[in-house]
Amino acid sequence: MLKPKFCIMKGMKQSFVIFAAACAILCFLTSTQYSDLTWRPQPVNQRRTDAERSQGENLFDGVDVSFLMNNVINCSRPFMMMNSHGALGNMMAEASHMIAFKLKYKVQVGVRKDMYNYLMPIFPNFPLPALPEECMNRTDIRGMNIYNAENYVALNGLDKRIRIGSYPCHPAYFIQYRNLLRFFFRFQPLVQQSAERYRDLLLVKWRKQMEEASLADKTIQVPGAEQPVVIGVHIRRTSYIHHMKNLHASKVMEPIFFHDAFAFARRRYGKVAFIVVSDDLPWSRENVVWRHPDAVALDEPISRDEDLALMALSDHLIYGLGTFGFFGGLLAKGDIIYATNVSYDLTRPYEVESWVGEARHENLIPFHYRKPY
Repeated sequence: MLKPKFCIMKGMKQSFVIFAAACAILCFLTSTQYSDLTWRPQPVNQRRTDAERSQGENLFDGVDVSFLMNNVINCSRPFMMMNSHGALGNMMAEASHMIAFKLKYKVQVGVRKDMYNYLMPIFPNFPLPALPEECMNRTDIRGMNIYNAENYVALNGLDKRIRIGSYPCHPAYFIQYRNLLRFFFRFQPLVQQSAERYRDLLLVKWRKQMEEASLADKTIQVPGAEQPVVIGVHIRRTSYIHHMKNLHASKVMEPIFFHDAFAFARRRYGKVAFIVVSDDLPWSRENVVWRHPDAVALDEPISRDEDLALMALSDHLIYGLGTFGFFGGLLAKGDIIYATNVSYDLTRPYEVESWVGEARHENLIPFHYRKPY
């Protein structure tokens, strides 16, 4: 028969073992990242310090984004929304402005249901709520442009229900939140996997082209085992030819722009592979790709989502015109190379003085090309 003292000690030991096991399980569960319940955003390139971690789990590259997770709009209180205009690039720009407004001023923002329904299937992390019909019918100010909205909120705070119009895309305002936007605009897995497959096929094509070119031209080096720096290239044409002529009295980019940009990228990054994405692949192959053995493009068009995801896989991007190409560069890893001598400059804040301090970014790389006209 066991003595009472021994039974008590044995019971305490068993309780301690059970308690320790429970603690271990709890620690494991709380340390695991859950995207479905707590939705804790993790940056693409995580560089959080111990000091930042101590401030809370909702800190993202030094920005507290916990209030972005509240996706309930109270229509009786002031809020901001944006009309949804254009295609994918335009909608991403419009949403990025709303995200930036919410981060900067801590105000209620939302988007139209058509924008939400368009973006959410492509980007499962999209953070903005779809406004209910009740809110759509209760706006106090309609059609205000992005400049006036910025000035109004900066001076008065948000005391009205404001609907912003036009097609705003001013990267100087939201590029400072680049890592956060890369998380919110992370592609759904099927699109991501498809883009990776296309990239790998294009890199095989690039290596074959370079090997063949080195046989004909001894100045071209045979590609070694080392992977090249992948430079995405966006060539925007089709409807933009009319757009540039009528709105800016200008033209879309001529081949000389891409030839000069390619030379600029080779000097800056060394061994490169140019992956060309375009809404006019035949023109791009004939006027740009065929002149450069280190440039490749797909033989057939792919979906718009896949085009954007393919650009986002680049190390850097050569940007011509349009919001679609710019967001391909924004979602990519490094620099966005753009021309300064076109009808507008990405880094200029226009008439909104409060944006001047945010207008420059280390990854916006300007260069001046030879205009043929």
